[in-house]
Amino acid sequence: MVKITGARQARFLSAPPQDIIGALLFGPDRGLVKTRAAALIQTLAPDVDPAFGATVLTSDDLISDPARLMDEMSAMSLLGGTRLVRLRLDHERSGAAIAKIIKQIDADPSRVEAKLVIEAGDLSTRSAVRKSAEAARHIGALGCYPLGARARRDQVRDQLDGIGIAITPDALDLWVPLLEGDHALAAGEVEKMALYKGYGTEDGATVTPEDVRAVAAGAQGSAIDPIIQDALFGRIDSLDARYRRAVEAKTSPIAIHFALQRHVLRLCEASARMDRGDSALSATRSLRPPVFGMAEDGFVNTLNRWNGRALRSALSQCQMVERQLKSTGAPAEALTERLLFGLANFAARRRAA
Repeated sequence: MVKITGARQARFLSAPPQDIIGALLFGPDRGLVKTRAAALIQTLAPDVDPAFGATVLTSDDLISDPARLMDEMSAMSLLGGTRLVRLRLDHERSGAAIAKIIKQIDADPSRVEAKLVIEAGDLSTRSAVRKSAEAARHIGALGCYPLGARARRDQVRDQLDGIGIAITPDALDLWVPLLEGDHALAAGEVEKMALYKGYGTEDGATVTPEDVRAVAAGAQGSAIDPIIQDALFGRIDSLDARYRRAVEAKTSPIAIHFALQRHVLRLCEASARMDRGDSALSATRSLRPPVFGMAEDGFVNTLNRWNGRALRSALSQCQMVERQLKSTGAPAEALTERLLFGLANFAARRRAA
């Protein structure tokens, strides 16, 4: 099968060959890795039972017991049908053992009962896992790299078309350069715009350049970033003044909410790296897209103030508010304000403790 590139990737994801056991998806764009893994699972194992048919392993699970991967691949389904093993590869400390297992199941597919989907970050050409997948006959290897401008335009149009929202060429020209980087973050920006436009509930809903300037991250200068920093550092008085000014200046509360949620998600990703032994600075610099310039110190300071459990709780609160914002008639300004001040009060209590 070797590595799958270009237009072949779309064909592979929608209709993988019958003799395919699974695939390795890797690359610097982790959002694109996740999106393509989800698409592949839908075609490779559409009948998988989410409770009993899917097994999720991580790199750490295989450090002390690399043979567990083969055990899971060989296990029979309790309820019949296809089984799925998902391996989330955050490091390659067991890379040689994983590569050996890939070679074994590729040499004799009859010995396995499950499909295998491996999700990894950027793997060098020297990676044992990558080399074994690219050389395999029954396992695909798909590199996931940041989309070019043309592909990003298609992503935006397709996602909006799916919910009945159009976009003008001028709006696309303005917006696409702001969406460079992670595929999932770009998809989140389109989701935010869809929410702003009412999910196409109005006939003829169309995204215009004015909408992009009002909502899109990066189109409003740096007005939102200080609001987020005030909330996460517990600076309540400053937060109150900044949020009021932003609302009066017609900054969308939905844009503020999604910027906060995206920031907290990146903090969670960096915190998980710290749990595996990275320093706050090293974890910050490993993020893709990177945290640039003057924002780095603030990001590191936030990581040192909030532990992983608190960040996961903050992300859960953001996601709950997102669900509320999607309800018809939800008061976006009040919901976003309550979320911001809830986080700020928590941060202020931690600072005072």
